[in-house]
Amino acid sequence: MAFIKSGTLTPSGAPVNLFRIITNSLAVTIGDSVQLTSGFIAAGTAASLVFGHVVGIVTNKGMPMNTTGVAGSEIGSYVGTFTAAADNQTVAFVKAECDVSKHTLYSASFETAIGTTTGSDLPGYFCDLDSATDLDESDTTTTTMQYALHGVDPNNSAKAIANIYESQVFGV
Repeated sequence: MAFIKSGTLTPSGAPVNLFRIITNSLAVTIGDSVQLTSGFIAAGTAASLVFGHVVGIVTNKGMPMNTTGVAGSEIGSYVGTFTAAADNQTVAFVKAECDVSKHTLYSASFETAIGTTTGSDLPGYFCDLDSATDLDESDTTTTTMQYALHGVDPNNSAKAIANIYESQVFGV
């Protein structure tokens, strides 16, 4: 399950949204954690700096998507996931709109049950990604990693509140 915006560390601040071209043939879903690889949006991976989280997908003209990107898909088929064409980097230029702020808080799921590893349900701990959609519960530690944890999500006890800590845009 993807990262879901849950608040901010700076009440008067706003998200910091940047648009970047999606890597060829990549399926991107709203809420995914992403990184820049060779200048293009790629799925976030463990131990890499985090670029941000996808909040929108737009055409090269800045218009919202209306199909899934799959060949032959119907108008109106887009429901939050888009698959970029094999030549997106050189022809279509479809972009992901990403919130890159280190201050945005997310309700984030783990690949396994929260609280299994000491600290995954506590503030002051850190962890890396397991995939572009989940945190790695088993690598929770007090030393810095990709995400800072703020304890259990008060609205969903199976998830944690987290923010980007190791940022590709703002550094550590």
